[in-house]
Amino acid sequence: MRRTVSIISLCFAWLCANGALWDAVQVFAWGKMVHDYSQVMPLTKAIEKTFDGTASCEICVVVVDAKGQQTAQQVERANDKVFLACERPTAIVVSVPEFEWPGAIHRTGLIRTEPVALRPPRLA
Repeated sequence: MRRTVSIISLCFAWLCANGALWDAVQVFAWGKMVHDYSQVMPLTKAIEKTFDGTASCEICVVVVDAKGQQTAQQVERANDKVFLACERPTAIVVSVPEFEWPGAIHRTGLIRTEPVALRPPRLA
């Protein structure tokens, strides 16, 4: 269930980002116009009147205004340079963690200053 909701949310976000949502709203407006016109005239005339472009409903006007604003915003953003594909990622530096508590062991005690005592060699 969670995966389905996330996929639907991702698809909706993609539709909003690329402007296809306005196309879906326009299709809805055309369907509403055909339905409304077919109540008072034959279906063929209703379809002709819907798509001839002379009589626009308020939804169609909103969609045209929104698409006009969207193209203006896209033109403004087209001038910006995007270098994300060419940039190199920053190097990740991982340091080795200290496995001891600070001050618990004195480091000078870990260094041997005297030579290691060896047994004398056996003479056989």
